[in-house]
Amino acid sequence: MSTRLLHIADLHLDRAFAGMGCQGELAIRRRLGLREALRRAGRTAAEQGCTAVTIAGDLYEHDRAGADTATFLADTFASWSPIRVLLAPGNHDALLAGSIYSRTDWPANVHLFRGQSLEPHHLVDGLTVWGLAHLEPSWQGDPLACPAVGTDGGVNLALFHGAELGSRPDGKSIHGPFRAADIRDRGFAAALCGHYHRRRVDLAAGLLYPGSPEPLTFDESEPRGPVIVTVAGDGAVSYEPLADNRWQARTTVADVSGAHGLADVVDSACAAAALACAGLDPERTMLRVDLVGEIGNAVSTDSFTVETAVRDGCGAAGVRARDLTTAALGASAIGAEGTVRAVFARAVSDAASATADDEERHSLEDTLRYGLQALGGAEVGLR
Repeated sequence: MSTRLLHIADLHLDRAFAGMGCQGELAIRRRLGLREALRRAGRTAAEQGCTAVTIAGDLYEHDRAGADTATFLADTFASWSPIRVLLAPGNHDALLAGSIYSRTDWPANVHLFRGQSLEPHHLVDGLTVWGLAHLEPSWQGDPLACPAVGTDGGVNLALFHGAELGSRPDGKSIHGPFRAADIRDRGFAAALCGHYHRRRVDLAAGLLYPGSPEPLTFDESEPRGPVIVTVAGDGAVSYEPLADNRWQARTTVADVSGAHGLADVVDSACAAAALACAGLDPERTMLRVDLVGEIGNAVSTDSFTVETAVRDGCGAAGVRARDLTTAALGASAIGAEGTVRAVFARAVSDAASATADDEERHSLEDTLRYGLQALGGAEVGLR
């Protein structure tokens, strides 16, 4: 007889969404969307006949979560009974003194892993889930630095939040580092993990990252949702990834090469946005527009104006513009002119070259850009 589990991770309840430019009502809608994603996971688990829901960390964000979130979680999990809920805290929701995990009276169907090394929880006959908790936000221990578990004719699954070092995305933080090769070496049929927000189903290694259920950054554009894990009677483990996210994140590129003014920049951005948002629900679409190409020094690329125009044009709930353009004429070439802007360009460029402070140099580079726009008669707008 087979056993089904629903695995999720990295929900990040109460996230600020500042990195996606969300404020006010939009930020509230995004946070409510995360709560709905958790409710939806419970409904799916019931429909799929799952014995348990496994959650591999970053269920919420400790710095922002409060009593309301604790009540929401306890009530939601209780409503899923008799489905079991197995919680393995991660780095954003570490099992700290005073945390939601520590102070909440959890319903009987919830099992919270509290140790920093893998400990067993016998789910059903022949199936044991081994889990652990991050007891601090910056834990650097190896979750699989443990003796091999005995099979005793049963199946063992590992549940934890950690960074698989062989597939770490560029720039992703390292918490609970481990190697995929150790999963099978330690006697586990599979490791149900959290931390990486992009889904990864590695049948050969037995490694599963479900990814975040809803996009948390503009780079998370793939279909996402829980993964159904089925443990067959013969011990074979299979996975069924689901795509049930309600929000979408997209990045589009607008080539503004040769633009004569802000109006040209806006037109190019709106055209690229219309293509990127085609077929999507604009009310639940987060769009990033990257402006690229070589443009004149006096051409404004005011982010606020671009974002407003794109939002009005395609109706996307949230829009961010990134100015990745380059100047058609470098500061050194401008400095050779016999003009006021040449004197300005030389002075600012010399100051930028002389400083060893990166922040000051970036500030001076922006000063040069905005100054040249002003001297060229353009409407000055921030990048």
